[in-house]
Amino acid sequence: MKKLLAKLAVTTLAIAMFFGIGASVNTVHAATTPAKVSGLKVAERDDDELTLKWTKVSGASGYQLYRYDTSTKTWKKIKTTSKTNYEVENLTSATQYKFRVRAYTKSGSKTTYGSYSATLTTYTEPGEVKNLKASKKTTSSVTLTWSKVSRATKYQVYIYNTTQKKYVCKTTVNGTSATISGLSSGTTYKFKVRAYKASGDSKYYGDFSDVYSVKTTAKSSSSTSTSTSYIGTTKAKSIALTDAGVTESKARDLEVEQDKENGVVVYEVSFDYNGYEYDYTIHATSGKILEKEVERD
Repeated sequence: MKKLLAKLAVTTLAIAMFFGIGASVNTVHAATTPAKVSGLKVAERDDDELTLKWTKVSGASGYQLYRYDTSTKTWKKIKTTSKTNYEVENLTSATQYKFRVRAYTKSGSKTTYGSYSATLTTYTEPGEVKNLKASKKTTSSVTLTWSKVSRATKYQVYIYNTTQKKYVCKTTVNGTSATISGLSSGTTYKFKVRAYKASGDSKYYGDFSDVYSVKTTAKSSSSTSTSTSYIGTTKAKSIALTDAGVTESKARDLEVEQDKENGVVVYEVSFDYNGYEYDYTIHATSGKILEKEVERD
C-alpha cells in the first residue's frame, strides 16, 4: 500500500509539472542605486540659454534635471533625459540660476534614484551692446556712447591695434560712455564694446557691439599757430585743475591739446584723479570753461 501511495505521489507531481500546475519561482531583480552625478557644468552660454552637461553615471537609465525657483524657493524638475546634456532655454540675460541633477535606474516598475549632484550656480550672459557711436571728437580723443545693457556690471571698450593687428581693451567703465584719449589727429580708429556681469571672482561676458569707425579731428593751421591773444596751454591746464580742485602733481595722464570746434579755438584738457576722468573744453582766448565732463574711471 505504501509503495502504491508513493507511486501515485510521483505520478501526480509529474503531471503537475507537465501542465504547469503548482508553485512557481519568481526571480526579482532589485534596481541598484545609481552613483551621485558629478561634473555638472555649463558647456555653452548665451544671454537667454545655458547648455548644461555632466559626467555619465554607469548603469543609469536616465537623469532628472532640476532648477531652483526663486519665487517659490523650491527646486523644480525641468527635464528627464537619457542624455548627459541639456539646453535650458527662455532665460533672462545677466541673471543667476541654480541647477542640480540626479541619476536613476529602472527595473520593471521600480525606479531607484541616486543622490543629487552638487548645486551649480551660474549666470547667463548680458545682452549685446547696441547703438555705439561718437558723441564728441577732438584732434586727440573720441568720446563714445552706447545704450545701457540690462543688469550689466561694467563695460569694456576695445580699440583695434594696427601694430598687433587685433582688438585690445582700452578701458573699463561703469556707465554708457567713455573718452579715449592719446589718439592721433585726422586718423580713423575702430572700436567695439561689450558688457559683463560680475559675481565674486567670476565675470560673464556678453557679445561685442558692431565695430564702430570714427576719425579724429584734423589739426588746422589756425589751431596750430601761436597767438598772443590765446591764453596758452599752461593757463588752460591751470584753469581746469583749479576748477577740479586738483594739484598738477596728483593728476594722472594730464593732456592739453589746442583744437578748433565750430570755428572757435579751444583747449582740450583731460586728466585722471582719484578714480575719475576729467575732460574740459576751455575757450582759447577768454579762458571760459565751455564744457566739463567728470566720469568714474
